[in-house]
Amino acid sequence: MNTTRDLPIRSTKLEAENGLSVTLHNLGATLQSIKVPTKNGPVEVLLGYPDTEDYEEDSFYLGSTVGRYAGRIADGKFELGGKSYQLDRNDQDHGHCLHGGSGGFHSKYWLVDEDPNSNAVLYRTDSPDGDQGFPAKLKATVRYSLVSSMVLQIDYFVEAESDTIVNLTNHAYFNLNGDGSSIDNHEVWINSEMYLPMGQDMLPTGDICNVKETVFDFRTKAVLADRMSQMAPQLELAGGFDHFFLLNKAMKYPAIAASIASPKTGIRLKFYSSRPGVQFYTGNSLTAPFDKHSGLCLEFQNAPNAPNVPGFPSPVQKAGHLWHRQLVLDFES
Repeated sequence: MNTTRDLPIRSTKLEAENGLSVTLHNLGATLQSIKVPTKNGPVEVLLGYPDTEDYEEDSFYLGSTVGRYAGRIADGKFELGGKSYQLDRNDQDHGHCLHGGSGGFHSKYWLVDEDPNSNAVLYRTDSPDGDQGFPAKLKATVRYSLVSSMVLQIDYFVEAESDTIVNLTNHAYFNLNGDGSSIDNHEVWINSEMYLPMGQDMLPTGDICNVKETVFDFRTKAVLADRMSQMAPQLELAGGFDHFFLLNKAMKYPAIAASIASPKTGIRLKFYSSRPGVQFYTGNSLTAPFDKHSGLCLEFQNAPNAPNVPGFPSPVQKAGHLWHRQLVLDFES
């Protein structure tokens, strides 16, 4: 299961000529660094720690692969196949299961297979039946590959021996300014007409609401400061954005799902995803050594608490079927 340090922390660098430089490591199958070439030199666009050992004490899930289930599950409970399951309730503020539990995939030391011929690295881990309370023994694989000079592709694969729920994503914090300053100047665009409002318990209420004439309408690119300054009740509740957007059903992968840009550096990042939606998070709980709102996450995944809400896209993974999902990060500078 590799939840304790029975494997060393191992770093891998993927580099494209005149393109991206990407650093990863196997604790949490984590994206530690992405440097984007610009006319003024390379720009670091991820929040991260300089030393890999610092990730052992990280509480922000910086760049990590989160699972088995990204987001919150109410009270750490769900039913599947007529049976009830109790998960690790590691969300101390609300008593939910968060990002797969305290011993989730972010905390595992993954096995590493490097493929220098294809400029890719493969991370693999096994998760036993009952891990953090989740049913089914499964194998998970994450593949990072530089498919061109400015494009990083992430592929997720899961095979389960019995029915279970699966919802993996990456929790990278982006700051295209390159200096850790506020993300307020970032321009955001999301291909979504519907979002999920939250309750006081930080879970979706179950309602699915139209973004029209709300702060959640990113169908036309918007400067984040203009939206954050409005502090609508939903933003006051979360201290910023921490909401799930359902991607437009008419969007056929690989159509662009979202984009962000920094006028300070001229860097733009386009996201392409095969997932049903994205959790947009503006780093509301970041603390030292980082600043609040110094990074933003676009976590492409299933909806939080979907196992308990029939109207949300189903996260159920059937035994014997290969679960494969993909995310593409396309940079421009």
